[in-house]
Amino acid sequence: MKRSSVRIGSRETAARLIGIAALWLVCVAAGAQQTGPNATGSVIAATNILAAPGNIIKAPALDSKRLFALGMIETGNDDTEVGAAGEVSRYQIHPTVWKAYSQRKDYQNTQAAIQVAQQHWTWLTEYFVEKTGRQPNDFDMYVLWNTKFGYYARRGFTPGRLAASVRDRANRFVNLVNRKL
Repeated sequence: MKRSSVRIGSRETAARLIGIAALWLVCVAAGAQQTGPNATGSVIAATNILAAPGNIIKAPALDSKRLFALGMIETGNDDTEVGAAGEVSRYQIHPTVWKAYSQRKDYQNTQAAIQVAQQHWTWLTEYFVEKTGRQPNDFDMYVLWNTKFGYYARRGFTPGRLAASVRDRANRFVNLVNRKL
């Protein structure tokens, strides 16, 4: 289950919302945004994040194989699942995180959940690049997704310093992403 949370009204939340708006503008400029009730739900092939002026870093895209793996690990791809801390959708997104990206409240709508998940994945990628100066891999992304905000940073973004249960779930995510069809 997703265990991250965001304090409403905090400086981090304000910075995050500004970052989301900036990323949205980048997507619009690139012609890559897909929104609205008629969106097909297909994902952008690769997520480009502006790490610094003139630098573009490619991160693992939240593509169909990662969406499947994320949903399987979190809920078995059950859209109706609600976590112990109130996390919603098959991707177990905390409602305060959901609200940072969408005013929609149809948490059981797979397409709405995909759109919110993609935006949060992009934000987590940007955060990781800013803090580490390197591109995250699937293991890194799942740790960021599934732990409280700041957990990975407090452990120096070092897998060996993570709780065994966190490493195990992240490895299961990686294995699902890399499975042969």
